[in-house]
Amino acid sequence: MNGLSLAFDSLVCGLMGVLTAVTVLFLVMPLIVVVLTSFNPTTVTFPPRVWSLQSYAVIPKVAIDAFVRSLILGVLSAALSVLLCVPAAIALVKARVPGRPFIEMALRSPLQFPAIILGVAFLQYYFFWQHKLSLPLVGTFWGLLIAHTVYTFPFVLVPIIARLSAPGARLEEAAAGLGAGTLTTVMRIVIPLLRPGIVAGMFTGFVMSFEDVAVTMFLVGSNMTTFPVYLLGNAEVSNTPSLYASASLGALVALALVLLVERFFGLRTVLGKG
Repeated sequence: MNGLSLAFDSLVCGLMGVLTAVTVLFLVMPLIVVVLTSFNPTTVTFPPRVWSLQSYAVIPKVAIDAFVRSLILGVLSAALSVLLCVPAAIALVKARVPGRPFIEMALRSPLQFPAIILGVAFLQYYFFWQHKLSLPLVGTFWGLLIAHTVYTFPFVLVPIIARLSAPGARLEEAAAGLGAGTLTTVMRIVIPLLRPGIVAGMFTGFVMSFEDVAVTMFLVGSNMTTFPVYLLGNAEVSNTPSLYASASLGALVALALVLLVERFFGLRTVLGKG
């Protein structure tokens, strides 16, 4: 019986391994197709009949500008979300705020609506202020930054609240009992304990901002587009190797970001409970 049980366990483990490999291949295959197709010189074929880096040499300047703009927008919106989420999370978890469930529900509300509805709402809201105060926000970087900060805010807030609510986060009570002041407790106890949640929030916020299309496509202008919106617009009207080369740049940045996070923080820390 023991021999049959071991053989059955080995068979199950083998099948699970094959299933895992097939699943991973299924998930990464679209990315592999995009990267390999980018090595076509002039026409799009898969696999390429002639391998060349020509498509990377002719990436339009507008694509590079949109790529850099999306990077800056993602970093700034994630950073602003952290600056807003840390005090908000501390107030919600540690202070007795009247109507706390309703406030938290309001802060998480961008998660409850489809992103495309949020984009339409921002468009109408910006037009309202543009009419009342002559404040142009549609088609500007600041308008995109405000919208992306609001959009990424709940994605940053959730891991910070989760980390602050963990049992280990109650060490500040012990610090206060030993005579530490509020500022000292926050800077030396609370913030270090929140670091995994902050890193997880910034990571998620950057990714959500960098890849967003549904919100952004309502707010971009002719000279102020983002990288995903640029790719979507060009994919609808053309199919060139340079388009695949541009998309490969985005994949390269995503890979570099994952490797940096793994190197300095560990993906288990960032994607887990901290």
